[in-house]
Amino acid sequence: MLTDRQLLILQSIIQLYTETLEPVGSKKLMQQTGLAVSSATIRNEMMKLEEMGYLEKNHSSSGRVPSNQGYRYYLDNILPVQNSPVSLSIRNQIRETFQQSTMEIQDVFKVSADILSTLTNYTTISIGPEVRSATLSGFRLVRLGLNQVMAILVMSNGLVENKVYSIPSAIDDSDLDKVVRIINEELIGLPLETVLQRLKSDLPALMNRYMNSQIQIVKVIQDMMNQFEQDRLHVAGRRYLLNYFDSHANVHHLKEIYRLMDDQSKMHELVMPSNRDIQIRLGSEMDDPLLGEFSIITASYETPKHDRGIIALLGPKNMPYSNVLSIVKGLQEELTTTMEQYYKNL
Repeated sequence: MLTDRQLLILQSIIQLYTETLEPVGSKKLMQQTGLAVSSATIRNEMMKLEEMGYLEKNHSSSGRVPSNQGYRYYLDNILPVQNSPVSLSIRNQIRETFQQSTMEIQDVFKVSADILSTLTNYTTISIGPEVRSATLSGFRLVRLGLNQVMAILVMSNGLVENKVYSIPSAIDDSDLDKVVRIINEELIGLPLETVLQRLKSDLPALMNRYMNSQIQIVKVIQDMMNQFEQDRLHVAGRRYLLNYFDSHANVHHLKEIYRLMDDQSKMHELVMPSNRDIQIRLGSEMDDPLLGEFSIITASYETPKHDRGIIALLGPKNMPYSNVLSIVKGLQEELTTTMEQYYKNL
């Protein structure tokens, strides 16, 4: 159990190190905290904190820096007490972005990552709400030319996917109408998972009864349904990772992190929180050596259908947690409100 003085010293060292990125010495700490004790007393307390594992000594300096254990203690015991609310100006900025009248639900996923990255100057990840509760609500084929057709799929949660593909010129509009009628009669109202199962089982044979060449439409629809899942993920602000790497020495490390962000499965594993609360994980807690000097903040939100979406922020371990966390909380609240309003208007 830390004493009040040790708590203040640990908090002050984390704050100063966040601001300056330089090890903190006793003299500087005494000037900043205003503690009515000598520099020697502060040095002794810093040594105790180091012995307990909360601080580390930088070999090139007499100052100390927070250890992983120190950050974890700060995040679990000091940060919650501070509870800084997001500023009104930032909340209004978030709200105005989401209130754009032309925004579709896919845009909300993308914009949520974009605005969080802009407000914090960190890399952010957005995973749109799961589509388990959504059902197929519409399918259309729009002829664009003699050999081109646009297929359009609409889900009950507002997700829309379209794809242009080629067809034999011998297929006329009545043939396309038959396909649309079959798909709508057989699949409308079914959940995404059931639609995918039907597309792999009996739908190809059913389509084949009407026209052999239309079997490729089934493949197109499968691709579009799978795209719904892929479109849930959006990464913004990758360029901010450049701030934490030497331009020559760590190029390989940076490339590996970029590859990680292109791996949809790994990104889902990385950002998926274990519960509904906002979570902060240090690099050593993420089971990935690539992210050892990073921290990730994850927050979830729900739609009225109880499908869960995720917003996450990846930044340096010494990020200003109080400020960043207030922005994440504000975004989480506005996302929840936006989802509620969007579903009311469906």
